[in-house]
Amino acid sequence: RRRHRHLAPDLQTASADASSTSPRFARRWRRRAATPPLPPMSRGAQPDYDDEARKLWSSLGLDALGQGVPARHSYNALDAIYRDASTGGVVYVGNQTAASSRKVQQDHNITHVVNCTDNMPNYHEAAAGGPTYLRFNISYWFNAVDGTPASVLAFTAQVFDFVEAAVASGGAVLIHCLAGAHRAGTTGVLCLMRKTGLDRKAAVAAAKKLRPAIDPIGSFPELLKRYEEAKDPKAGRK
Repeated sequence: RRRHRHLAPDLQTASADASSTSPRFARRWRRRAATPPLPPMSRGAQPDYDDEARKLWSSLGLDALGQGVPARHSYNALDAIYRDASTGGVVYVGNQTAASSRKVQQDHNITHVVNCTDNMPNYHEAAAGGPTYLRFNISYWFNAVDGTPASVLAFTAQVFDFVEAAVASGGAVLIHCLAGAHRAGTTGVLCLMRKTGLDRKAAVAAAKKLRPAIDPIGSFPELLKRYEEAKDPKAGRK
């Protein structure tokens, strides 16, 4: 409905005569009707997110497994970024320690896990009483998005549906990648945008206050922009 309201003035000012089918009007309509398609992107054009995770750990004074005492600021295995006041459901963003440690998950009552990588296992998927898993390979989002708002919404719907069902039932969701910074961080920002209505800049700022390591890099800022525009065509142009 919001998009229709945005487009309504153009529809109202366009007459039913030849002016509404003029090349100028058609060009303007096409620009507003869809986001330009993404340029071709290859695996080589993307950051190596595992390598970026290790760089982050090194900058924090942690070892190659992300262990140790952070030198600069708080860096936890997982941090809560959203809590539902009515159900008590919680969304966490975390790293490989949170993903692999059943004790950490039990201590935080994790019931659902979003694995944002294509190479880390779903550690406790087969365990009795283990969490429910969703693999959300956000790194190659552009393979699923063709430049139309509908494709962005379809791509993000899978993770939104999973997270929202868990939170609605009072569950706790762990969104993780290797460091809990880039892939999981961006997914967490998307969830904040969805749950709170924040724009992409405000959502990133809010997420970073709760987990300072969160840092959308590579093509992720573009994904956030396209999701924002898919929700509200005016917003994405800011």
